[in-house]
Parts: sequence; structure tokens; C-alpha cells
Amino acid sequence: MGIALSIQAISRNNHDVHPSTIKTKNESPARNAIERGTTALILGCMFSGKTTELIRRVAQSPTGSVLAIKHAIDTRYASHAILSHGGTALPATAVSAAAQIVELIRKETRTVAIDEGHFFDLELASVICDLNERGLHVVLTSLEPDSWGRPFPINERLREVADECVVRHAACARCGALADHTQRLTPIVGGNMVVDPSQYEPRCQACWRPPIQSP
Repeated sequence: MGIALSIQAISRNNHDVHPSTIKTKNESPARNAIERGTTALILGCMFSGKTTELIRRVAQSPTGSVLAIKHAIDTRYASHAILSHGGTALPATAVSAAAQIVELIRKETRTVAIDEGHFFDLELASVICDLNERGLHVVLTSLEPDSWGRPFPINERLREVADECVVRHAACARCGALADHTQRLTPIVGGNMVVDPSQYEPRCQACWRPPIQSP
């Protein structure tokens, strides 16, 4: 039985996402795919289906073989579950630092699913390399770009360690074109960017505007 479960849809967004663009890193001839785990990185703006794709990839894994991780700062929807905007949920453990992930690995763990990688410190890339060396597979998502159209520093490191990079897009909430930016709809108070998803929407480059507040 798959480990994903359905809950009532939460997001107001009903736009169909466009097909993903997939880039795969060149494999080294010396690499042993059986002994070493692999990493799949899923990037994109909000509402592009990143979390949905993560859950899809691990949904049919044997019960107990997937360790799902989210950052403790992400309290949207639920504090102990990874939830897509469409309402699909995956029970997860919240951590405040990347190094804590290693401590949660059990002998039955085969795959580590990490949502919202941009919330983590730069050590996340090193932790993922360690997990791969142990033979564990990693699937993770990360927002790209931020609300000001800038790349998150962690994403550059994640691209370097990933074996596969999937870039997803949404439909622009204004014109319906391909959306690759996230538009903040409300003022940023106290630098708080982790707010209800209703305060964001996907935008294309032409319709997107950066927040008036400095990053």
C-alpha cells in the first residue's frame, strides 16, 4: 500500500502545470548505482507542483522505507506532514537543521524525502552526499527563485550534488502564460516570508513584480 494519503484540498489554485523540464547530470563511469544512492532535485516557483511530484515519487515505496523531512519553520497547513497545495499529504518529521536528518535514519530507511530545501542551511548539500554514500536515495524540493527573483544560495549547492534536476512551472495567475516566478501579494511584515500560501501566486516574467520591501 502506498504511503501517501488524500485530504481535503486546501489550495485555491486550480491551474494546470505545464510539463516539467528535466535535466540529468552526466554519470561517471566509475559510479556504482547499486551501492550509492541518487538524488533528485525538484525546483520551481510556488504552485508549480513540486511537492506533488515529490509525494508521487515516494508514494509506492514500502511502508517504513521513506523518511520524510520538513523544516520546523514551515508550519503552514500542518507541522508534522508535507502537504501539497492540492491537498495530498505525507507524514513527516520537522527538523531545525540539516544535520538532524542523519540522526533520524533507521535500518529500514531507503529513501529520504525533503520538502522546501531552501529553508535549510548550506550543510544540507553535505548531508545529502552522506546519505547517498550510505546507499540512500534522496528526493527533495526547493523554491526557485525567491520573491525578488534571486536564486537561493543553497540551490546552487543542491544542483551540484543532484543526479537529476527537474524544473517545474505553473500557469501565470494573471495571463495564463508559463509562470516561473512567485508573486507576493501582501506586505512583508518583520521579514516574515513563511505565510499562508494565499498571500502568493505564480506569475510569468512579464506579470511579476518584486516586493517593494528590501529583501
